[in-house]
Amino acid sequence: MANIKVLLIIGRGRSGSTILDNVLGELDGFFSAGELFNLFKRGLVMGHTCGCGQPVASCPVWSRVMAIALSTPEGSLAPEQVVEWQQQVAGAAADTHKLLKVRSAEEGSAALRSYVSVLGRVYAALAEQTGERVIVDSSKRPPHGAYMHLVPGITPYFVQLVRDARAVAFSRARLKHSVDKDLHVEGWASNAIGWMRRNLHSEAVRRRHPSEHSLLVRYEDFVAHPQRTLEEILHVVDEKPGEFPFVDAKTAILHPNHSVSGNPSRFETGSVSLRSDDEWLRAQHVKDRLTTTALTWPLLLRYGYPLRPAHGPVMKEAV
Repeated sequence: MANIKVLLIIGRGRSGSTILDNVLGELDGFFSAGELFNLFKRGLVMGHTCGCGQPVASCPVWSRVMAIALSTPEGSLAPEQVVEWQQQVAGAAADTHKLLKVRSAEEGSAALRSYVSVLGRVYAALAEQTGERVIVDSSKRPPHGAYMHLVPGITPYFVQLVRDARAVAFSRARLKHSVDKDLHVEGWASNAIGWMRRNLHSEAVRRRHPSEHSLLVRYEDFVAHPQRTLEEILHVVDEKPGEFPFVDAKTAILHPNHSVSGNPSRFETGSVSLRSDDEWLRAQHVKDRLTTTALTWPLLLRYGYPLRPAHGPVMKEAV
């Protein structure tokens, strides 16, 4: 089999990766895997829910994929063992830049060699079981992207998805409810630092690969012109445009999917409106916006965001 195309969405959470992943999954030849980094721990060990509504372990797609991917000549691997390797390779202390410098799996640690071997089997089994040509992986984590050049049998492509840091901060300050877990609330300064770090590391991952294999996409541009964005992504992964899932300029028809993890919006089906969530322009407090702007302004300017948003009154702190 020819190398499998894996399209990784990297960047900061709450930037629209789930809806982009779901819409891409509607294209001919594309499979929406969701946050594949969370497959083993959340999906298998913790029993989280697949986009189809069943537990990941009993999903008709993922159960077949796991039967193949976890099988070795020595016997069946336990998901807990894969989680242990994953934490050693790409846990909280993972060094994206160090991973990018590893030239081959044989150069890396035993955990790295074992983990990328399992990942290679996961992607191969997904392609075999679904018959799709492009696996969309919206894990977002730069360390996960940093070892993709070591995964056997794949050709990685990258979409760095960015969203205005002030909008991301506003979203991450709100609790979101999910079938399996609530998405946590994060402070303004912490989010700003995380936004900077995540995007700088995402840029480093993109630089490790041919420039024609990656694309920077702004969330605001995607929701303003979704079909144009899909056309640009199709060009990057060398796939021909087919039928797009839009009934009008900004309304997509989504079917049930098999995403293993992600924002609660991954469960939305039917007619879904793609619109910019700009509540932050009206409801964000002055201090919060200024804090975020002060900590993120270099990348805001690099990505084309004005330091003073053009419209929307900003709320003052209650006294």
